[in-house]
Amino acid sequence: MRINRSPFKPRAKAGIYKIENKADVNEATVYIYDEIGWFGIMAETFVKEMEAIKAKTVHIRLNTPGGDVFDGTAIANAIKQHKSKTIIHIDGLAASIGSIIALAGDEIHMAENAFFMFHEAWSFVIGNASNMRDEADLLDKIDGVLAKTYAKKTGKEVDEIKDLMSAETWLTAEEALEMGMIDSIEEDEKDEKAKANLFDLSVFANVPDKLKGEKQKPTARDLERVLRDAGLSSKEAKAVLADGLGDLRDEDDLEPDVVDESQRDVEAKDQRDVEEVEEPEEDQAEELPVKDKTYDLIGRANKLTNF
Repeated sequence: MRINRSPFKPRAKAGIYKIENKADVNEATVYIYDEIGWFGIMAETFVKEMEAIKAKTVHIRLNTPGGDVFDGTAIANAIKQHKSKTIIHIDGLAASIGSIIALAGDEIHMAENAFFMFHEAWSFVIGNASNMRDEADLLDKIDGVLAKTYAKKTGKEVDEIKDLMSAETWLTAEEALEMGMIDSIEEDEKDEKAKANLFDLSVFANVPDKLKGEKQKPTARDLERVLRDAGLSSKEAKAVLADGLGDLRDEDDLEPDVVDESQRDVEAKDQRDVEEVEEPEEDQAEELPVKDKTYDLIGRANKLTNF
């Protein structure tokens, strides 16, 4: 299955991944301001560049909604195993597998207006019932491993952590400190809310109000993509955007008050013709795909506007 876009599609600009002072022998800084894996920071790239850092202290600044659990685990392990002292700074958001990366440092600091989130692992699979059960078993194992990591850091029981994961728990800096997820809170005058709002967090269930951005209006390109996904050609999609649904709409999709008298006369004549000559079933069947396409199109467009 091909993923056409990131589930955390940035609201404004693309994420940031960079290393400052890579050749410095004293301090270097790594910025992970993007999702993990998929359309963001790949473990292979991170591990190679992390290994090349020779500084005595490495600051790792986080603002990530999470992403691929295996890439995130590899990144976390690379931080843990690095010979330098590693200091994590949660600048805006450490969510999902990003929270596991946050726990990998020797020290963990969090901006006073940042957020920390942990939850049960997600997945998708295509196949039969056996495939689904196998995937569910894998997710249970992943949750067990992640729960042990949180429990080890906080000193809480694994079962308690699992309950919090099941509830999709969001923590402020004060709550994260109280729970033992971080070591200290940093005062920061920067707008961390804006950093976190670079990402579309609507895939999560319990996003705090402070991180909910304004409803984003779809662009013409977004709408064209929906139309093409619904089965229209690029030319047809552009025509719909320019002129509306036009001929793609069935007459029964129109509201009664927009049907004029002449249309009613035509419909009455058509009805008399139908009574005299029954239309072949094949012709009726040919209309269905167009109608289905139109309804699917309208439904998907509605979903697109509900970001």
